Amino acid sequence: MTKLLSIAGSDVRLKILYLLNLENELCPCDLADILKMSVPAISQHIRKIKDAGIISSRRDGQTLYYSLNRDETEIFNSIFESIELIRKTA
Repeated sequence: MTKLLSIAGSDVRLKILYLLNLENELCPCDLADILKMSVPAISQHIRKIKDAGIISSRRDGQTLYYSLNRDETEIFNSIFESIELIRKTA
């Protein structure tokens, strides 16, 4: 849980986790387009998230696709639902 909170402490990494939770699977180029960042910058954040064991990857040709590990999906669903509730009541 400490690793999870540490990784989610960065705005960019939290957004990446939110997008992966929402879309199930994305490549770094998709994330870069959505977040208006460079692919190398996104890749640095992805590496940290992957090193923490929160996401996994699959290769399709030259492209890597990332998704949340199944164990993490339920936790993130709860976190993002809570954030939505707070946002709506604020």
